[in-house]
Amino acid sequence: MWHPLGVFPWRFLHPRMWAFNARNVLHFLIDKLRGAPPRPLRARDFAAEHATPGDATSVLAALDRYATEKRWLMSVGPEKGPLLSEMIARIPAGARVLELGAYCGYSAIMICQRLPPPGALVSVEISRANAEAARDNIALAGFAERVELRVGSSSEEIPKLDGPFDLVFLDHWKDLYKKDLILLEEHRLIRPGTIVVADNTGDLFDPGVYLDYVRTCGRYDSESREAHIEYSNLPDAVEISVYRGSAEGA
Repeated sequence: MWHPLGVFPWRFLHPRMWAFNARNVLHFLIDKLRGAPPRPLRARDFAAEHATPGDATSVLAALDRYATEKRWLMSVGPEKGPLLSEMIARIPAGARVLELGAYCGYSAIMICQRLPPPGALVSVEISRANAEAARDNIALAGFAERVELRVGSSSEEIPKLDGPFDLVFLDHWKDLYKKDLILLEEHRLIRPGTIVVADNTGDLFDPGVYLDYVRTCGRYDSESREAHIEYSNLPDAVEISVYRGSAEGA
């Protein structure tokens, strides 16, 4: 069954989500009838029209404006963004960051804003349309040289990466969080002290499998921060986990 966020996640049938879903379904149908391009590409065009090139803050503001005035976006958004910035401030100068799920480039821009050179970001995005929008928005913000954007599935791209990373931001398909985190461990792409930030770990996203892993496997110190789903008043959370290392010292 279709859903505006992708393959239909049954958890979004929760009564608290009905108004949210109804609005997004209506917008989807309108866009479909009009033959509109994918939403991230339209957000990119909006940012190109309203933001100042080289001014990352104005690019983020334009994307926020699009998400509130035009169409909802799955970006981390202005409420949870400062939390991500807080975590970036904890990692050393020259740190390397991995993002799984670029979407339209919002979080990549925010990461680059807070991560001083020579720090760099690798971002993995499975959708070519999303990757195109992200790449253009990142360039508009002035960070094209600092972001390596890879197009492909996380399971295929993770084994190809060179590590380790000092921070990992999980913001792709929620059911892949645990699987991909284990894959990062197995390929030694994280090390003791690596911070793993997982967005959308509130109850509405049914995050039990992932949360049980980071909270009970013995390899992470984990905490939850309450928040709201981006551009809404629906409850959400962000899980912050610091990797201790495995028994083998990975």
